[in-house]
Order: sequence, then C-alpha cells, then structure tokens
Amino acid sequence: MKTEFKFNSNGTFKILQFTDIHYSSDNQLDHGTARLMEQILKEEKPDFIMITGDTVYGPDNINLLSKALAPVTGAGIPWSFTFGNHDTEEGVGYDELFGAFTNLPNCAAYNADDSIDGMGNHYLEVKDREGRTKWVLFGVDSGAYNKLPQIGGYDYVKDSQIRWFKNMVQDIEKKEDNFSALIFMHIALPEYNEVWDTKTCYGEKREEVCCPKINSGFFTAMQETGHTKAVFVGHDHINDYIGDLYGISLGYGRATGYNTYGQEGYLRGARIILLNEDNTDSFQTYIRLENGTVLKEQKVHEPENKTEVE
Repeated sequence: MKTEFKFNSNGTFKILQFTDIHYSSDNQLDHGTARLMEQILKEEKPDFIMITGDTVYGPDNINLLSKALAPVTGAGIPWSFTFGNHDTEEGVGYDELFGAFTNLPNCAAYNADDSIDGMGNHYLEVKDREGRTKWVLFGVDSGAYNKLPQIGGYDYVKDSQIRWFKNMVQDIEKKEDNFSALIFMHIALPEYNEVWDTKTCYGEKREEVCCPKINSGFFTAMQETGHTKAVFVGHDHINDYIGDLYGISLGYGRATGYNTYGQEGYLRGARIILLNEDNTDSFQTYIRLENGTVLKEQKVHEPENKTEVE
C-alpha cells in the first residue's frame, strides 16, 4: 500500500537525500559512513529520507544491506530509495535485492508497475492538512549500463517509464491541479551538462557528468506535463551543483559514503530539501557536511556561454 505523508505542524516537510553510500566491505570506511549518517540524521531530524542509488556494492550486497541502512532504519523515519548502477553489479539481482530493501522497517518504496522498465519506479504524495496533494516525490530507476553494444555507456530512462510518469501526473491532476513534483534518480540526465554550460549554477563540478549517451526525452516529458520543480541525482561523487534549466532545477546530492572514490578536501555529506505547505512554486535546499558545516550558499558558477530565456 502506498504511503502518504503530511506536512508537520509548522507547515514544512524536510527531505534528506543520502546518495552513493557504497557499503561494500563492512570495514572501517563503511563504519565511518554509518556514523556520518547517524550524525546528519540527528542534526537535521528530517521527515523523510530518500536514497538515490549505490547503497551497497559487491558480491555480498544483500547481506550488507541491513548494516548499510541501520542508521536509517534505526532513526524510525520513513524512507525510500532508487537503484544505482552498482547495487546489483555483483551479488543478487534486482528482484531479490528490491525485496530485501522493502522488507526493512519504514521503507516506503514500492514497484508501481511491473510492466514497465526498471525496478522500483514509484511516487509518494505529501498532503496538506485538508488532505490535498501538494508535492509528489517520484523515485525513478535510471538503470545501470546501456545494453546497446554499439553505443554503450550508462543506461537511460526508457520510453515505458516516461509514459508511466506522464500518466501518473495526469492521474494526480484529476484530483488536484495545484501540486508540484520532485524527481529522484541515480544517473544524471544529459541536460545536467547544458545547465552547467549555459546557466548560473551553485556548487561544484569536479568531474565530468557521467550521463547516458542517449537522451531519451525524460526532461522534455517533465516540461510537457508541467508540475516538476526539480530533479535530484547522485552517481558523480564529486559534483554537488544545482542550477535552473527552463524552470526545472537540476541538482546533485552530496556523496555520503567513504568506501569509494572521492577527492581530497571534498567532504562527504547529504543534501536537504525543504518543502512548504503553502508554496508549491519553490523549495529550499542546502548541503550538510561531515564537519557539521551547513552550505546554504554554495559557490556561484557563471558559464562563459551563459544564455537567458527571453
């Protein structure tokens, strides 16, 4: 049964995004990740946690899952997740690992449609005090690797998923027209390059955008259906920027896990997204770092070829 959420007593709803936890060995690095997650959860006290992929990695993925998510399940806070490209690269496959995820306490994820591509595509509604849907949180499986050998690279959101997304938005419109949507997935869209190259962004880009070579039109579908205010991804561990492209914010989370690649001086952390019951036009977001610093104003990036919509 799909979980529904309500704004808390002060009219806000706080989402904490963990990404790229990469729990893979149950070693000191993994234990450090768990401590960091516990620390951030205590500092932020979110209403909901979204994990955007690469939670576990390696041949023992299913047995490590409960340890990887012990800080989340121990917090007693509702949470959800999307798959990354590494979660099932070794060890058990999607079906078995998805079952292990959803059997953990307080998991709100579900597989909305068995007939479409991917595993765990779903949406969750955040409702106001009158029970009206104000925000919709989509979790989308961005896949792993492109199965077309002549193209290769990372996978892309498929046509069946895009049709499902458009249909779900239209279904929600039948009961509530004044709502906005956020999309959470693992692999960045190709448009993440465009927003960095042509628009003012906030944050850092320390590596190339590792997006699919195929642009399947998911961003276009968001524009056509309306309602979408932002997309949040992971995957690229040392990128954390966010920028507005034609009215939709394209943002990275902050990589959380220590047992994977990073860069000296680039601290682990998490992204926070704050929604307001009385405002579906915008949201607030900031980054919480391992040293306790809160980045509410990130470094400004002005591209050489900046373009503005007339």
